[in-house]
Amino acid sequence: MQVRLIALDLDGTTLCSDHLTLPEPNRIAIARAASQGVQVVIATGRIRGRIPQQLREIPGLRYAVTSNGAAVCDLVTGETLYSNPVPQDLALRVLREIAPFGLYTELYCCGCSYVDRQGDAILSRIPVSEGRRAMIRSSREQVESLSALAAQPDACVEKINLPFIPPHQIEEVWALLGSIGGLAVTSSVAGNAEVNAASANKGDGLSHLCGRLGIRPEEVMAVGDNGNDLEMLRFAGLAVAPKNALPEIRELADHVTASNDDCGVAQAIDRFVPYTK
Repeated sequence: MQVRLIALDLDGTTLCSDHLTLPEPNRIAIARAASQGVQVVIATGRIRGRIPQQLREIPGLRYAVTSNGAAVCDLVTGETLYSNPVPQDLALRVLREIAPFGLYTELYCCGCSYVDRQGDAILSRIPVSEGRRAMIRSSREQVESLSALAAQPDACVEKINLPFIPPHQIEEVWALLGSIGGLAVTSSVAGNAEVNAASANKGDGLSHLCGRLGIRPEEVMAVGDNGNDLEMLRFAGLAVAPKNALPEIRELADHVTASNDDCGVAQAIDRFVPYTK
């Protein structure tokens, strides 16, 4: 099988466990594949503004599947190539029903992240590294009300992100979200819930991009570690999981590579995308 496109999850896969560091071997391997004409595509639950600059600067890395497949964008032109937002009535219902939990809540709209004033205060009390806290604050906008934003006629809610659910609330929050029809609820890291439209997933977004580029599923290698990567891995002709992936992801994968902290992405690219001079 000739790999013409590599789809890479970020957190738990391409980046180290600090959610910030791109290992140099991964950067080199990605740049090498791109220089050989392979399309390297970021496939992430993040908005496009949270794709690390180190990745965006790699020549030839042009496309990204973001917000768990709810958007596909051209990183060079900024154009949105595909969008699959949460229906407005469902977005408003989710915001209304999770409000009593007092959770840090992000609304992903048109490639940007929005929080309200209450959310900013909640973030300051959450025990996360200062590096990650700074990254979150640098890539979001503050509004008076998330519900008011979601209610606007031109609102395009890609995802509702609940990244820091306290352990004692996780089960109840997931049960609540699961009781609302028309949604897909997934997770990319421990303690979070990511809410998309029922038909939005990385596999769907990647399928639309491949159709646009004339690339067949059997020519795709996808690498991912968590529940929001399942459809993408099923879509790809070659599914790769890092050693740190969930058991069900490793079981689904055609190949298990080294962990995200041990440069598993670089090892997978070196194995399945032969170097040509």
